[in-house]
Amino acid sequence: MKKLTSALLLLTLTLASAFLTGCATIVKGTTQVIPVSSDPTGARISVDGAPAGTTPATVTLSRKQNHMIVIEKEGFAPESVAVTKSMGGAVAGNIIAGGLIGWGVDAMTGAQYNLAPNTVNVRLSTKTDQVAAATTNKTKDFIDELNKLDALLVDKKVSPEEYAKLRAALVEKYQK
Repeated sequence: MKKLTSALLLLTLTLASAFLTGCATIVKGTTQVIPVSSDPTGARISVDGAPAGTTPATVTLSRKQNHMIVIEKEGFAPESVAVTKSMGGAVAGNIIAGGLIGWGVDAMTGAQYNLAPNTVNVRLSTKTDQVAAATTNKTKDFIDELNKLDALLVDKKVSPEEYAKLRAALVEKYQK
């Protein structure tokens, strides 16, 4: 009788622990490690506004929420990378195998989510590179708008007087 009681108690505890914990909570855990690197190395990492080391490094993030990783280094433009959560593929299996309680535990702890990207690697650009890129974009935009204006004149959709005024306004807009 004592053996039967012990066996039933062991079986009850085993079943209770299976139904009171989530599969993903046990298998994946509630956090995810994300490697973070940069070119050049030695850049400051912040996660959700809090300092998190320098590159290269790994950061441990809660699966329960989305995160923003910012990488900055003196003389370079900062780079921001959104790390977002998405539902893991094992959720349906967990509901079937572990029931609603197992899924509820995983949902509460965030273990049902995966974070992406699972690796962050950025190439920091110098502030000079950014100014050059902005200038190139500005020049391209000016040429595109000027070509459209020229087409309006060729198609006789604007008079030569209107064209001259619009062109002067366009030149003034891009000289600022």
